[in-house]
This record gives sequence, structure tokens and C-alpha cells, in this order.
Amino acid sequence: MAVFRVAVLYIIFRYIHSIFDVHGRAAWLTSFLRTVSDRRAVWVERGVALAVYMFYLAGVCLVDALSAVMPVRFIADTLLLYLLTQLYHGKNGKRLLAALLIQGMNLFCETLAVYMLYDCRVDGVYGREMYYAIFLFMYVCERVMEKFCIKNIREDTSLKHWDLLIFLPGISAVMMFVMILSETENRLAGSAVSAGIICLNLIVFYICDDLVGAYIKLKESALVARQLESYSNQLNVVMRSEEKVRGLRHDLKHHLSEIQMMADRGKPQEIAEYVRNMQADLLNEGEHISSGNADIDSLMNLMLERAERELENVRCRVSVPEALDMPAFDWNIILGNLMENAIEAAGKSQERLLQVKIRYRKGMLFIEVRNSYSGELVKTEDWYQSTKAYDRTDESQVHGLGIRNVRRIVEKYDGSMEISDEDGLFEVRILMYVPVKEAP
Repeated sequence: MAVFRVAVLYIIFRYIHSIFDVHGRAAWLTSFLRTVSDRRAVWVERGVALAVYMFYLAGVCLVDALSAVMPVRFIADTLLLYLLTQLYHGKNGKRLLAALLIQGMNLFCETLAVYMLYDCRVDGVYGREMYYAIFLFMYVCERVMEKFCIKNIREDTSLKHWDLLIFLPGISAVMMFVMILSETENRLAGSAVSAGIICLNLIVFYICDDLVGAYIKLKESALVARQLESYSNQLNVVMRSEEKVRGLRHDLKHHLSEIQMMADRGKPQEIAEYVRNMQADLLNEGEHISSGNADIDSLMNLMLERAERELENVRCRVSVPEALDMPAFDWNIILGNLMENAIEAAGKSQERLLQVKIRYRKGMLFIEVRNSYSGELVKTEDWYQSTKAYDRTDESQVHGLGIRNVRRIVEKYDGSMEISDEDGLFEVRILMYVPVKEAP
């Protein structure tokens, strides 16, 4: 029995690594790891994970020893599995869904194996060969689920009613226990009901997973569209600047003649005024920043153009190398989402304030975005939640990746992100380790 529990733990491990992003830690674990050095953090994290899994295994074995009632053991094992999912980052609804799905599918497989190959008594006490058969059923079911039905479930999505999937494995388990407790000895009926419930769960989760995949593609398309728009805007900026430079070059000899005549007459103030007019003529209103980094300049000029139209107080400072080893897609997720959220929130406030600082020092990239806001912010656990009401016709809610995906990119570069709100100001501070791209 103990060996079988260890084998089932392997199945559970595979399920969890399919449902959760194993690179994303839970808030409590992240806070704990900050207390240890970077060199020890990886080993401490692995030690904590191993200890939690061993605690779960010990708890399951204890439940088996204390109770022989199948529904009681199922509920207790589900609660222990829910505690196990606290290792990983995710909403509580997703954790409960994972616990019910894993326990439910294992129960359904056990019931199917018993009715097909045994004496129709689902009590958890079987011979060695039966345990092998049950494990085989569970393993095959997990592989099918992982391959086809939960490929995209690890993504944090804002699809409405997603958490209602909790009721599917829950209700299925209730139906299964009704059949088990009725002690039906009809092997064909028991096998058909068990197989039907397994197929029902697989089909529903396959459909939902397919919808999530379509949603992810829609988000990626929105990112590409925004990147193309920023490049198009930057191209227009460059073309306008080039046109003004060509105009100045064409009239340069006339300008120099005029300046020479002013110098001959000893009119330094007139010369200064004339040069200022030339500089003003060269200014491009669409070019708000010019750091030399094409990815940042194109995206920030597009977002700052919108900010200048909608807000009253906009300040931006950018000081970065021309070539950072960070793709445009990641820039788009971070700056695009932060700027969109900041502009929208500031536009609804009285101050209409937006301040942006992007700087690079000794391999570290610092991003600070501060904006005014009005109203109340909703904070869940350690994170901020959107206060916008869901609206299918609101394109921005479909396209918005949200601040959680910003954090995902930050963690990709071993960075950190801090969020604060005080006195009507919302501030996001990001630190990432981004190397300079080497010259070819």
C-alpha cells in the first residue's frame, strides 16, 4: 500500500507540473527565500518542496490508517492536496480545481479498474496485481489529460466563469460515490458509468483548454499588432525628422549667410534668436524620447503620444544602451501594459499625472512608473486586482495581459517588482538583470 501511495504521488507530481507554472513561487515561499542568500535559495526551495511533498504523503498514509470510509478519505486527501498546491503561484480557485481534478480522476480510474478487473468492491484494499492495474489506468489517464486537456491551463487568464470548472470533478465524484455506496454488482454498468465520467471530464477540459489556447493566441496577436503600430509610429517620426533635416540642409547656405551678416553687424542676440528658431524648426513633436534603443523608442513614443493627448502632467526620462539583450516582445509586455494601465488610471484622476523613469546601470535595468489615480484599489493576497467590470465588448479587457504577465517577464530576467499606492499615487518599480548585446 505504501509503495502504491508513492506511485500515486508521482502521478500527482506530473499533474501539478502540468497545471501550475513551476517557475512561479507562492507569495509565502518567495518571502521566505528572501531571507537566505542567493546561492542557498535554490537548494532551500528544493528542500522546502521535498518536505511539503513528504508531509502530504505522510498525511495521506495517516488518513488511510484512521478511516476506511471512502468519502471521508477522498475529502481528507483533497484537502491535503490543496495544501500541497500552496507551493505554487496561483489563485485559490485554481488550487481547489487542481485538487479536485487530480483526486477525482484518480478515483474514477480506480473505480473503472475495480469494476472491469476485480470484484466491484471499491474500498482501497486490493491485491498487488490490482494495484498495478489501478496505477496503469491512472498513468494513462494522466498522460491523456496532460497531452490534450490541460496544455494551457497553467496560464493565468481572466476568462469569466473559469473557476466554475471546479464543479465538474466535484459533481462527478459525488455521482461516483453514489454508485460505490449503493454497492452495485453490475460490472458492465459500473464500468460504463466510470468510463463515461472519465470521458466527460476529458472532453470538457479539452474544450476549455482549447478556448484558453485561442485566448492566448488572441493576446499574442494583440501584442504583435501593438508592436507593429509602435514601429509604424516610429517610422513616421523618423521620416518627419529626415524631411526637416533635408529642408535645413537645402537652405543651409542661406542660413549661414544670414548668420554671417548678423555677425558682421555685431548682433549676438539676433544670432542666438535665429539659432533658436532653427532648433525649433528641427524639433519633431512626435519624438518624445530618443535613447537610441529602437525597441524602447518606438513603443514609448507611441504611448507618450497618447499620454500627451489625455494627461496634463507627463514626464519621462530614458537612459539605456542602444543594444540590450531583450527582445521586443518582452519590452512590449512590460512597457505596453504598465503604460496602458498608468495612462488609463491617470486619465480618470484629477491630477492626470504620469512619471516614467527607465535607466541602466552596471547590468541592471530600472523601470519606475508612477501615476495618479482616483477611487479604491482592490488587493487580493499579495497582488492588485483590476477594478474594471467585465465587458465582452471592451476590447482592452480581451487584449490586456495584466500586471501578472509583467511579473512573469520580470522573473524571466531574475528581477523583482514592487508595487505601492499611497496618497493617490500608484507606483511600480522594476529591477531586471539584462546584459548588453554583444557586437557581431
